[in-house]
Amino acid sequence: MCRLFPALVDSDSRIGEAMNCRTCNSLINYNYVTECPQCGCVVEGGDLPTLDSSKRSKNNGGVWLRFLGNLVYVLITSAVAMISGAVVLYFSAALVYITLSTPEKFPGENCARGMAIGMLSILTGGFLGSVGGTAFGIKHPLFKEASNRSI
Repeated sequence: MCRLFPALVDSDSRIGEAMNCRTCNSLINYNYVTECPQCGCVVEGGDLPTLDSSKRSKNNGGVWLRFLGNLVYVLITSAVAMISGAVVLYFSAALVYITLSTPEKFPGENCARGMAIGMLSILTGGFLGSVGGTAFGIKHPLFKEASNRSI
């Protein structure tokens, strides 16, 4: 039993929308009754509101399509940036290595070092490219909400 708000508790001890009748001042639970049980006065606004399903289904369809489109866009930008980052970092590392290394005395002397630098540059470029592509795709979504679009 609710001692602070006794008008909000019905006979089953469930909290509901309860108020006093306008004419006879008896307690009426608006969730279950549309007429006063004591005097028969019709309760104004006793009906519960109905949901319009047509507006709701149109809105959810647009949200899911926008979400799916943006998800595909982020995946594509991260994949493209991963490949681009790996290629750019590989060739830039190759140019720096060729420029700064001393000429070989024997064939294949610097092969292991060059292979390690090349693989490391591919992995690092792919990682940095995928992080950058994902950040770009999230910061600049393809499908924005209608309220955020600028004219």
